[in-house]
Amino acid sequence: MATAITASAQDGNRWYQIEVTVFAHENSNLQQEQWPTQDLALSYPEQTRELDSLLKHLSLDDWSVLQPVSATRMPNNEIAVDGDSDEPLLSPGPNALRSSNYRLPDTLRDAFVALLAADHDFTQTNRALTQSTAYRVLYHNAWRQPVLRAPDATPIAIAGGRQFGQHHELEGTLTIRFNQSRDRVLLDTNLWLARFSSQLNSQPPEQSNMLQLPQSPFAPDLPEQTPDLISTASDNQPALTERYYASQVFAMNDSRPMRSNEFHYLDHPAIGVLVQVFPYEPPAPPASAFPGSGAPL
Repeated sequence: MATAITASAQDGNRWYQIEVTVFAHENSNLQQEQWPTQDLALSYPEQTRELDSLLKHLSLDDWSVLQPVSATRMPNNEIAVDGDSDEPLLSPGPNALRSSNYRLPDTLRDAFVALLAADHDFTQTNRALTQSTAYRVLYHNAWRQPVLRAPDATPIAIAGGRQFGQHHELEGTLTIRFNQSRDRVLLDTNLWLARFSSQLNSQPPEQSNMLQLPQSPFAPDLPEQTPDLISTASDNQPALTERYYASQVFAMNDSRPMRSNEFHYLDHPAIGVLVQVFPYEPPAPPASAFPGSGAPL
């Protein structure tokens, strides 16, 4: 996971708060339009990263680390955990805190951290989209970041909608950047909406009938074809696996200039993108938790 960028008064960058909603047009008849796929080139740029979040840091994959252990206080006031080694493993008090570089993300000062619901402006808009049968919200998020020119801009990985095997309906990247003269913020959309088909078979279909989707760099390390349903009719028949394949892909590649503090809508036959950006000034770093140390609170 990429490290969050910490804001500072000396970084010299202009920060913005960004909020984005991507939704699908449920009533659009895409079957009547021609969507060429021969030259469809879908990819994740090298600098792509995910948004960080407090939830990622507060969720543990292995809860056994919270099981109580037996500890013994040593004569030098250090604590040794009972085990194969007699060496003290923990040191209580402020010194232990100062020796660790770990901290939770700071949504006020760190870049690319998903904001909490209290900082969202699209709540009513998303509710209206959800209540309509003509639209379906696929993705929504808000975050803060420094905005840079194209060579240094950071694409953000997007994934939303229903999940089929290793892929989501909506995937791709969004990039917020400055134009060359740094007088206009641009949104680069590199998104694709996929429709999936399933086949219950022991063999996959011909490669010519499959549309290849790029694997997200942040997807779990799973086999290329993930079985979602396995059923065996009898001991004399092989197991049949239901696999998902992209049967249609609708790509959205656009670059749109935006004005600060304005609500922008990017239209597309398959999806719509709502986006808002406005200047943001990170607050000064908090006072030190310990006198004479540089450790933040």
